[in-house]
Amino acid sequence: MIFSKFNLAFTSATYHATDVRRKLLVVWVSFILLLIVVSINDFLFFRIENEYVLMMISLYGLSYLFGVSGNNFYEAFKISIAVFSISFVMNQFNLIGGGDVKFLFPLILFAENHWFEFIWGTAIGGIILAIAYICFRKEIFSLRMRIIKCLFDIKKKKSRVLRLILLSLFRIKKSSAMSEKCDIDPWKQEIPYGVALSCGGMLVVLDVMSR
Repeated sequence: MIFSKFNLAFTSATYHATDVRRKLLVVWVSFILLLIVVSINDFLFFRIENEYVLMMISLYGLSYLFGVSGNNFYEAFKISIAVFSISFVMNQFNLIGGGDVKFLFPLILFAENHWFEFIWGTAIGGIILAIAYICFRKEIFSLRMRIIKCLFDIKKKKSRVLRLILLSLFRIKKSSAMSEKCDIDPWKQEIPYGVALSCGGMLVVLDVMSR
């Protein structure tokens, strides 16, 4: 009888642990995919679509219900609001892009107890990105133009998957996407810092999954 109860408790605990791991995997894999999608859109078109931000907020809500996130929700929410407010003011002075402002909100919610990893990952990603754009701006420009041209050709096939992954492709005209020049002052050129923010998010995921 005692052995039976012990076996039942052990089975229940094992099932619960497996269920938690499964939910954890679903949430963080979805989060990584969204980060990749946002990075691609920002790199190619310097746009972070509202739909992706809303998807990320919805994913956070789902992770909260799963018990994966939310251990420090109130603190994270207050910091998210504060950072959003400061970033919004900075955006009015063209110190930060509007897309980055809204992207920061769900990222900080997900970061919760991993502030150091998020800030460190974003800083390193931003530095590498800035150096790359300063040193290899012509090569990066050429690569972007080739990819954009190819994507606009594929766009004619009306792929639903492509529309989901590259919303910006369907929100911007080809003439506008191809009008950028690469001979501008490297210190004044636009840099897709959404990619750097995604690096911060990736480091958060790495830290969570390694524990």
